[in-house]
Amino acid sequence: MFLAIKEMLHEKLRYSLIVVLIFLVSYLLIILTGLATGLANLNKAAINEWDASSIVLNSDSEGRLQQSFLSQDEVASLPSNGTRISQYSTLVKSENGLKENAQLVALDSKSFIFKKLKITSGSKNIRNNAGVVSDKFKSDGFKIGDHLLVANSSLRIKITGFTPRATLSALPVVYISPDTIQSLNKGVINAVVFKNTLNNSKIPKGTNQLSIGSFINKLPGYSAQQLTFNFMIGFLYIIILIVISIFLYILTVQKLPNLGVLKAQGVSTQYLVLSTLFQSFIMSVIGVIIAIILGEITAITLPSEVPIVIDKSNIIVTGIGIIIMSLLGALIPIRQIAKVDPYKIIGG
Repeated sequence: MFLAIKEMLHEKLRYSLIVVLIFLVSYLLIILTGLATGLANLNKAAINEWDASSIVLNSDSEGRLQQSFLSQDEVASLPSNGTRISQYSTLVKSENGLKENAQLVALDSKSFIFKKLKITSGSKNIRNNAGVVSDKFKSDGFKIGDHLLVANSSLRIKITGFTPRATLSALPVVYISPDTIQSLNKGVINAVVFKNTLNNSKIPKGTNQLSIGSFINKLPGYSAQQLTFNFMIGFLYIIILIVISIFLYILTVQKLPNLGVLKAQGVSTQYLVLSTLFQSFIMSVIGVIIAIILGEITAITLPSEVPIVIDKSNIIVTGIGIIIMSLLGALIPIRQIAKVDPYKIIGG
């Protein structure tokens, strides 16, 4: 639109200030979205790698893995194609003094979960007190061949390999065998994971089947964390809407005499409305592009301890959302444009 671009070039400072405000809010929105995604991944990354559909836990556990204890009869009543999971949260340390809070997860080496585990280095071996550990251990200084000393026990776990994206409830996972965890939890099985959803008739009394999505939502603090981030993100969208509305309204009021002259010269209301919408669109696109570039740079430069993940899908959704809010913010000034009476303004 010629008129819209001409006006923006003439009033560079005013429109630049709006672009800066859109950029700042968009940048904050992208960072918050990245943090929400990163923290969510820290809680559920290992579960996503399992590629499972359902999990069976004790009915009194409220969907929490740590609170679930299945009896031998309950486990025996379930189909044999499930992966039996034993979980134990503890502190582990190396002989060199390195320490890490971890989730010990015991499963059979023939299970579908273990077969799908990817190895970035080392070998996939969990026999004889060996373990495959999250690659977070590697970034913290642990090496293949190191022994993890489990706190408050005599258990030593030898690191045989590293696996990517293995975190559960924000802690790195150590995959070990059921025999290895025996001395810590006396052979307790917390849950059985299945690749497919079971018929209700196959669920023994005293147990409860959850979809993996429902199980993730019941992870400690997960839902509250995501709800908090979603509230902040939604509030920022409203801020963008308000900011665009206020600034475009002020600019529109200031140029009402010019709009009256344009209308008197035969310029249609529709053209002026489209011109305002085009200005809002251009400013939001520029602000979003700058915010995305700076957001990507921020994600790269931040230390690995900051769990920020900026992926393409989030960027696309966030960018489109900001542009839509900017266009909606132009509705109030558009109403003023439609009400302009060229005869009253020129006569005044």
